[in-house]
Amino acid sequence: MALGKFLRSSIGVGLLILSVTFSLIQTHPVRATTTPPTTSNRVLVLLQDDTRMHNIQTTHSIIHSLEMAGGHIIHIFPPSAFIADVPAGACIPSNAFVYDAKDGKIDIDTLNDLPDAVHYIIHTWNALIAPLSPAGTSYQPNALELEHDLSRRAMHPPPVASTLQSLTTNVLTPGYAETSEFFIGRVAVGIVLPESDGRVDPSTEDWSTEERALVISKITAALDWWATQEPAANLTFVYDDATMTPIPSSYEPISRPYSDQSLWINEVMGKKGYTESSYFDRVRSYNNDMRQIHGTDWAFTIFVVDSSNDADNRFADGYFAYAYLGGPFMVMTYGNNGYGPSNMDAVAAHEIGHIFHALDQYSSAYQPCTRRSGYLGVENQNSQYGDCASDQPSIMRGQVTPYTNEALDAYARGQIGWRDSNGNGLLDPLDTTISLSNIKVVTDGLVSNVLTVTGNLLDEPFPSPLRRSVTINTITGIQYQADGETWIDVPAADGAFDSYSADFTFSTPPIPTGETEILIRATNSAGKVMTHTIANLSVVDPVDEIIQTTLTRLARQGGDDTASTMLYNGQATSEISYIAEMYYRIDDDAWQPLVPDDGVFDEPQETFTLLVDLTALQPGEHRIRAYAVDGVGNVESTPASDYITIAPKRGYVFLPLVMMHP
Repeated sequence: MALGKFLRSSIGVGLLILSVTFSLIQTHPVRATTTPPTTSNRVLVLLQDDTRMHNIQTTHSIIHSLEMAGGHIIHIFPPSAFIADVPAGACIPSNAFVYDAKDGKIDIDTLNDLPDAVHYIIHTWNALIAPLSPAGTSYQPNALELEHDLSRRAMHPPPVASTLQSLTTNVLTPGYAETSEFFIGRVAVGIVLPESDGRVDPSTEDWSTEERALVISKITAALDWWATQEPAANLTFVYDDATMTPIPSSYEPISRPYSDQSLWINEVMGKKGYTESSYFDRVRSYNNDMRQIHGTDWAFTIFVVDSSNDADNRFADGYFAYAYLGGPFMVMTYGNNGYGPSNMDAVAAHEIGHIFHALDQYSSAYQPCTRRSGYLGVENQNSQYGDCASDQPSIMRGQVTPYTNEALDAYARGQIGWRDSNGNGLLDPLDTTISLSNIKVVTDGLVSNVLTVTGNLLDEPFPSPLRRSVTINTITGIQYQADGETWIDVPAADGAFDSYSADFTFSTPPIPTGETEILIRATNSAGKVMTHTIANLSVVDPVDEIIQTTLTRLARQGGDDTASTMLYNGQATSEISYIAEMYYRIDDDAWQPLVPDDGVFDEPQETFTLLVDLTALQPGEHRIRAYAVDGVGNVESTPASDYITIAPKRGYVFLPLVMMHP
C-alpha cells in the first residue's frame, strides 16, 4: 500500500514529495537463545543477604547480567537462590555463595544456620547434580494398573466462570485462562502440600521434612528434564514457595476419591487467599498472581497428596496422578501407585506434558492418531491406539524408561509448541511477525525537510489453528535510518519497551534534497529483527528553482595520474535578482569565497573559474561543492557538487648499479 502526499510550504521553506509505504523489506530471524556453550558450568547461587527486597533486586540484577553473558537460568527460588548454566569465568557478585556442580554435593550439615527454604534448595541441588539411581526404574505397571494409571490422567478443565471471563481480554498476550499455551519461556510453578488436621477426616498422613525435600527435588528434576530436551525453548522455572510449608485441610485427601478434590482444593486455596466460587478459578487466580509477581509467561500448580501410610498410594477410587490439558493444575500422590516416591520425577514429567497440551499415547488412553492438540494443533501420530505414523518411545506413553532415556517423540514436541517449521532457529510460537501501522509523516513548520514520524509496531502472534493466537514476545528496540546514514535509536513513547506493541515518535535531522528513504527496524524478545520502509522522499527546495549553480570540469593539468590541479568553470544564475555572493568548499573545509570572472557581482548570471590544487589532497575521494546567494538574500540550499579521486602515490625503489669487470 502506498500513499502519496504533497507537503507544501511558502517559498524559502521547501517542498517535499513523499511516498509513504508500509513495506517489509527485510527480515532477520535470529535465535533468541542457543544451546549453552560447551564451556558452561552448572552452578547454584545463594545470596547472603537475608533482606527479601534486597535479594529480589540483587537476584534480578545477577540473572540479567548472566543472561547477557550467555548464561541460561533454569531454576529460580525467590528471593535468594537460582540454578543456572553459566559461561566459564562469568562474574557473580561477592555477596553470593556460588557452588559449582564440578565440586560435587554440598554438605548440608555444615550449613545449619541457614533458613529451612535454603536447606530444601540445597537438597534439590544435590539431587540434580548427583541423582540416585531410581529404586523403581524396573517397575512397569500391569494392564489393570495402567487403566487407573494413565487412561484418565489427561482431563479437560471446566470453562472459566462468567464473572472472570472479562479477564480473558482481547489483547494478544495470554489471558486469564491461558496459563500454559506452549512450553516456551518462563514458567511459575506453585507446589501445594495439603496437610490434614483431623477436623473432618481422621488424619492419617503427616508431611515430614524429608518427604517435603524429596517432593521439591523430584519436581525440580522433572522440570529440569524438560528444560534439557529443547534449548531453543529457553525454559526457566520460578518456584513460588521454596519453604514447602504444608497447608492445613480438614480433609484427608488420600482417603477420599479423586472426585472429592473440590473439597480440599477449595479449602487450601481459600487459606492462600483465593475465594472464587469455583475451585478451578481459585487455582487459575493463583496461577495468574504467580505469573504477575514473578514476571513469567506461564504458571501452573502441582498438588502433592501425602500417601506415606496408604497401602496402595492411591485415592479411594484408584486414581493417583492426573492433570488437566492446558492446566491449571495437576495432582500426584507421594507414592504414585507402584511407582514409588523415587520415581515421582518420571510421573511428574508425564503430567507436566499434559499441562502444556501433550496427549497420552499409550493404548488404554484411547487417544486416536488423528486427534489434534496444542497451540500448533499437532496430531497424536505416536499414539499406540491405532495404526499411527510413528512408533517411538516417549514420555507421553508413561512408565519410567522414557524418562530415564530422555525419550520424547516429534508429535508430543509439536503439541507443546516445539516445532520450527522454517528451520530458522525459532520455535514456531516465537516466530512472530512485527508489523507497522498508523504511520504519520509530517514536516516541521519552519524547516520542511525535517520530518516527524509517528507510528506503531506490533508483534503479531504465530497463528494457532485450534486456540486463540497469542504472543509472549515483546518489542525490545526500535531504530530508524534516513538517507542511508547510521541507525539511530528511538525511545519508547511510554518510556519502556515491555509489551508486544510499541508506539514511537522521532524527528529526523534535515533531509538533503534529492531521493532518499527512511527505514525503521524493530527487534523483539525472541531476537527477530524486521525492517520496514516507512517513507520514500523526493526533496526539492524552492530556492533551488530560483538559484542554480553548476560546476563543469574542464581538465586535469599534467595528465590523469600526474595532474597537479583541476580546473572548473562555474556558473550561478538567479531568476529574480542578481548574484551577490558565491562560495566553494572541498570536503568539510571552511567555505571560501569565489570571484566572478568579470570581477563584479552585478548580473543575474555570473561565471567563475575554480582551480583546485590536487597536490594538497590525500589519496581517496574528495567532494567539491559551490553555491550562490542572490541580491534579496535567497541562499541556494543544494550546492553544485563534483567528486575527485586522488590515486595513491607510487613508490619507487632504486637499486645500486653494480659494474662487473672482466
